[in-house]
Amino acid sequence: MAEISDAPAVTSGELAAVLRAMDEKYRALFDAISKQASSSKSEAEIKEEIHPLQMPHVKLEGPENYVSWAEHAETILVSRKLEGYILGTVEKPEEEGSKEGQKWRATNALVRAWLLSSMSSQIAKQVERIKDASEIWRLLKGTYSGVGNEMLACKIQNELQELSQGERTVVEYVSELKRLWSDLDYYDPVEMECGKCIEKHSKWTERRRVRDFLNGLHPRFENRRAALYGSGKLPSLEQAISAIASEETRLRLEAAGSASQGVTQRRSAFLAAGGGRYQRTGAGNGERKCFECGSPEHLVAGCPKLMGGGRGRGQD
Repeated sequence: MAEISDAPAVTSGELAAVLRAMDEKYRALFDAISKQASSSKSEAEIKEEIHPLQMPHVKLEGPENYVSWAEHAETILVSRKLEGYILGTVEKPEEEGSKEGQKWRATNALVRAWLLSSMSSQIAKQVERIKDASEIWRLLKGTYSGVGNEMLACKIQNELQELSQGERTVVEYVSELKRLWSDLDYYDPVEMECGKCIEKHSKWTERRRVRDFLNGLHPRFENRRAALYGSGKLPSLEQAISAIASEETRLRLEAAGSASQGVTQRRSAFLAAGGGRYQRTGAGNGERKCFECGSPEHLVAGCPKLMGGGRGRGQD
């Protein structure tokens, strides 16, 4: 058996004293490491937040395209988690020299520069002196949003009444219709509080838009349009668009098949009309001609040279 050691045992008090001494000795080192990690994380967050922003497809020119511009701009900023800098939900820190203050200034400057570059030069001159991106956004919205603008609502209503498909494809026609509908809803909103009233108004609006869509179609869709009207129940807008798009595909394939069949028929008629006067030539058959004189107008059996210049067969 192993002998029991006679070394004195370490008491719990002595062990606690040793741990306290080690904690005091290495606390400064632990604090420095923790501070460095926090600083690195903050810098990474800043770099991620001020990632380069793509420009919106629509440039702000005035009240006519503000709705489209604002939708594109806000969508891009939301994708980068920067919408708070235009909506005012990210407040400016009181201490500008702090890390939070520096971060806010850098990000606000990025969003502000991006906003100025997404509008025409004439509009940019009006707001280029404003330092806060949220103030620029608020001013542009108040000036160009046009909510309740009766002139714009009237203009859009006239465009809807005059719009027809013409030579557009179904997709192009529907895209233009939906753009005008969306703008009209924005400039001439309907305010309702009753849930049932809102539901009834939505159904009424959709029926009206289905009729607008069908009535503006090209005459080539007359049969399909009459079938939809005569079904007894007006389809939804999505169903009507799907039915007309399918009809467009059918008509396109039918036209392509008719064109191909017409080419085949003309080719056959041409070959039938010229078959008695011309001999087919090809790699397999070769050109038919007289082996004696080389003329393609007759064969060797009827060659005048062998027949004596027109005299009877066998005469010199």
